[in-house]
Amino acid sequence: MPKLTLIRLCFWLCLARTVVSRDDLYLKVGGELVLKPDKSTVPDSISSILWKHGKNKVAEWDKDFGGLDIYASFKERTTLDQTTGELRISGLKKTDSGVYSVEFNSKLLDQTYTLSVFKAVPKPTITSSCNPDKTSCTLTCEGDTTDAEPVTYSWKVGASAWEVLDKQINVNKSDTGKSTNSYKYICKMKNPVSEEVSDPIGQRFGPKAVPKPTITYTCNSNKTTCILTCESDTTDAEPVTYSWKVGEGAWEVIEKWLIVSKSDTGKSTNSYKYICKLKNSAGEGEVSDPVGSVFYPEPSEVGGGWIVGVVVIVVIVALVAIVITVWLVWKKKKEYPQDTWIDFLRKYFGGIYGRMCGDAGNNQNTVALDTVYSVVGEKSSRDYSMNQNNNNQPTNTAKGSDRVQPEQGISLTGKDNADKSGKGQGNGGVYKI
Repeated sequence: MPKLTLIRLCFWLCLARTVVSRDDLYLKVGGELVLKPDKSTVPDSISSILWKHGKNKVAEWDKDFGGLDIYASFKERTTLDQTTGELRISGLKKTDSGVYSVEFNSKLLDQTYTLSVFKAVPKPTITSSCNPDKTSCTLTCEGDTTDAEPVTYSWKVGASAWEVLDKQINVNKSDTGKSTNSYKYICKMKNPVSEEVSDPIGQRFGPKAVPKPTITYTCNSNKTTCILTCESDTTDAEPVTYSWKVGEGAWEVIEKWLIVSKSDTGKSTNSYKYICKLKNSAGEGEVSDPVGSVFYPEPSEVGGGWIVGVVVIVVIVALVAIVITVWLVWKKKKEYPQDTWIDFLRKYFGGIYGRMCGDAGNNQNTVALDTVYSVVGEKSSRDYSMNQNNNNQPTNTAKGSDRVQPEQGISLTGKDNADKSGKGQGNGGVYKI
């Protein structure tokens, strides 16, 4: 029995020495390291202290030589207590990780310190990627873990406890037994020096946002009652509620359809404006554009359309008349190629005027044609008189009268001579119409 007790005692002493001889330390980047050696193991007073990081010197003090030396990257951020041997390093870096050892009076202590420096984990965010029909989604606990590894990931689903899982988890719409899967999902990142929890997310399988609606309407034959419909594609957005705003009234949750009557406003035109909007569990959508005057078109629209129609008709008629007139004149001109356009137009329209006057009666034929002759045939008359004088043909003058009579054979009085081909051409006459 005493032998067994001695063995147990030796075991616990060895274990204790092993535990004490190596301390594992985990600190954040930017943190501070404090190492306190057990100087009780040194029987003599301390005359020298040397701290090492691996095989490299960190700090050294020697009573005989005097002064304290701090080495390499530990300068300006390391202190050494020359009485206790305590080493303090601030502004820790990832490269400060490693094994630290100390010597008192040139004797290495059994106790060593293993330091691991980690960057703190960030606050994670959850992203999701779902299949097209949104029945299954992959959730990812995202965060920059550079210099923060090793990191463990935990998930909390709904009201359940935290569970250590992978960085990604798969969830299904059927997990909750509800079509919307109303569970909330939270993830957590953790490393030896820190931990952070994400904001919760939910409704991964819920409805999509409602779109902006439009209002359509149909009315009875006499337009005294109309049915307004709040139209929109609500695929994957159901269930949806519909609200209507009539005139200056408040929003009211109604059906998709709204029945309105001309008498609602007390005016024959029912000047109310109608607006609708959609809402579901994902949120409230945009408001539709307003519509009004569903029973009759606006007066400005009616008047404006009538005026425009009349103007268009008048323009069309005028264009047709111009085209026909030009065509008729051009066709007539082809019968008299020897005339210039100016002479032709003068005689052509003079002939029209003469014919109009001829319809008034045979007794006025001579007077009417003389009038046309004086208006549109003046140039031709002068040309004829000059030709007569040049040919030395005398002009007959009635006895006892100052009135000059036209030469026999070229008289232009009377309808028959004016209409005959060749009679009036070059003589101040007019064309037959």
